[in-house]
Amino acid sequence: MRHLTFIAFTVLALAGCNGGEDFSDATVPGCPLGANCDLNPRGEIFVELQGPRVANLGYSCGNSTGYTRSEEEMVGGVEVPAFHALCPANSNSIEFYIGSDLFEGNNVSFGRYLLPQQLRKGTYQVTLADLSLDNPITSPRRVALKAHSMDATSSVLNRSALLHALNGMGNNPDQAIIIPGKPAEKADLGDPNTILDAQPNLAPDSGFGGTDYDAFKAAWQGFIDRVNTESPTDGFDTDTTNYQARLELGNNRSRAGLYAFEIAGECIILEGCDFGGEAGSTVSFTLNALILPDGGILGGGTGVRASNDQDQILDYLGFDSNAGLSDLLQLQNQQDESLAIDLLSRDIGDAPADNTQGKVSGRFLGSSLYAGVEIDGRSDFKLDFPGSATTLAPDDKGEIEGKLLNENLDPESPLPFRATKTGFVQALPDSAIISDLAGTYTIRLMRACVDDDLGNDDANCSDIVDPTPDTPDVNEEISNSGGNYPELIGGETITRERFRVDENDVDEFCLSISSSGLVATGVGGACGTDYAVGFVTRTFSDPKSANVSLRLAPGLDVAANAPHFNATIEGRIDLEVGGCAPMYRLSDENFEIGLRARWVEDSYLPRLVLADLGDDRTNAEDRRVASLVSGAVQFFAGEPGDPCDPMAP
Repeated sequence: MRHLTFIAFTVLALAGCNGGEDFSDATVPGCPLGANCDLNPRGEIFVELQGPRVANLGYSCGNSTGYTRSEEEMVGGVEVPAFHALCPANSNSIEFYIGSDLFEGNNVSFGRYLLPQQLRKGTYQVTLADLSLDNPITSPRRVALKAHSMDATSSVLNRSALLHALNGMGNNPDQAIIIPGKPAEKADLGDPNTILDAQPNLAPDSGFGGTDYDAFKAAWQGFIDRVNTESPTDGFDTDTTNYQARLELGNNRSRAGLYAFEIAGECIILEGCDFGGEAGSTVSFTLNALILPDGGILGGGTGVRASNDQDQILDYLGFDSNAGLSDLLQLQNQQDESLAIDLLSRDIGDAPADNTQGKVSGRFLGSSLYAGVEIDGRSDFKLDFPGSATTLAPDDKGEIEGKLLNENLDPESPLPFRATKTGFVQALPDSAIISDLAGTYTIRLMRACVDDDLGNDDANCSDIVDPTPDTPDVNEEISNSGGNYPELIGGETITRERFRVDENDVDEFCLSISSSGLVATGVGGACGTDYAVGFVTRTFSDPKSANVSLRLAPGLDVAANAPHFNATIEGRIDLEVGGCAPMYRLSDENFEIGLRARWVEDSYLPRLVLADLGDDRTNAEDRRVASLVSGAVQFFAGEPGDPCDPMAP
């Protein structure tokens, strides 16, 4: 309790002046052994509440208790980003609240979020739609902002409304909610946390329930009025429109990021887990994906099925162009809104035609989607959430039905898989920087020039420019440790580069970046917005720049129209170099020296070329395939031949 420490000091002082009176039977406030009596933020992992972000919001996780801050701070040697909670890695859950969670403190909870115990992350991004007011919590399930579209409000929107009402007057809630007060002080009389702690009766018994927004406001108005006597705040809006819009933005940004889908490892252990396959066969895949803020899924990877007689099917598997992740984090067809997405095959080499036509379903609970396969009463879900009050619901399990790598799966026993988030994005990029970035750009994927029997190297190759000519002994572009090119390919020293040409004879192509940060391309790589292929993930004001994540896999069903299908690029666009907007590596060090971004693609075009060349390949052909796997990115504003083109005469 924030104010109790001062009361305790007062009582002890009076005890020293009691004239020898016996107080042995009196109850003196103090801190019992083991009780949490002081703020003590600690840990290794971060939790960020989004939609919008909030400063001076209380949190408790494990043995860590604190308040979110509006600025970055150092806590026990850990640099805690602004608006983030700091938690021990083994915390079972985190709770956000206003008030105090210290000994004999009073607070109002905004809900708890279960933290996984096995598939742990360094950072978790959540919104009020992820926080549960249930006790006990059944699962970390994202809920709808409204149960029914005609409802005026909901528990989620009511919680958002109260936070917005507490925003200190003059702060822009589109950027963040700043609750007045000084969280480092034990008793700041102008802090709503202190006020509610001292006067818990200001919180109505109705809490955040109900769909009548006017009734909710009336129930909480006394608390807001009391806060305003100390610190002016925004108070309540007349309706929940703005609250809902900010929550939707938070939901969209928190679901966006990098993901990995894979067959559950339990399938290798359990006999018959490869349902529909012949006895003793095994099947596996790892599909890497980029999920856009609107839920679109871009991704694919290599799948393999092997049997006891050494037969195997190896092929590229990818999602179709309607694959998405819903507002409730369910795999969903974005066209017809059915709760399954299509998985298709490329049919490379001797892989049978249409060998995969699968339906993939499941729901992310927190940052992972679970297979739910039980071994000795344990499953991936139970290991992550041993304290959960329920088991994994059947509709939430990761399952594949249909045809996979030329085997028809048993419709009564779908093949289990799991997925997890592997990379997150900035909650709120700078809209002004994204606006400056909006426009059309030319991009080229460069590959190493090698003696590959194509016979046209001299006409098409150019020297790989050293980004640091002042150190001529080292060209950072060519390095076995962190460069865009290896020093040798097939025994040949790499010094030059050329355009990579894809299966549809596309070399350079156009990308469009919208004012919202969505990156798209047109049919055949023309300028246009036919296919979304990435988005702006982060912005920086100094130096002015923006990170983009690109996955050129808008759907295997449209691969013939998508340039350099399946290539992945993580780059940082420089917006301070003469308007040309070159793209460099992400890290500050590589960005500062101008080391170009790198592209990677090892499971689509290289496998197509390998299949065409056959088993009896020459060394030159092997070098050609190796050069198609990764290289440097040429990226610039405008069209080929414009002044920004590094290859313009």
